[in-house]
Amino acid sequence: MMDPMTDPTPEPSPAAEGPNASQSPPEVDPQEVFKAISGIDLDTIDNDIESAFGSRMAELDKMLAGLDDLVDQIEKNIQKLDNQGEAQTETPADEQAETAADERETGGPQ
Repeated sequence: MMDPMTDPTPEPSPAAEGPNASQSPPEVDPQEVFKAISGIDLDTIDNDIESAFGSRMAELDKMLAGLDDLVDQIEKNIQKLDNQGEAQTETPADEQAETAADERETGGPQ
């Protein structure tokens, strides 16, 4: 038998066996405990995050719209340059050569 002074396992106290022994502690909301200890409301933090996220998304939407406009302008410029390039490749000499070739094939001017 161990000495009660050196035994590491404590004896249950008589109060724990009383009429309240079967009751469990009340349910506690961890957020309420955190709020009470720190003074910080998690709902306020969530709202701040949502607000910041929403404003950043609005900024990104504006940037994307600007990029779409820029892409449209670049495509128009490329198309304009392509059209100018096609017009410059056919010179009057090319047209005369084509007309002469057509006349030879068909047997005369048309």
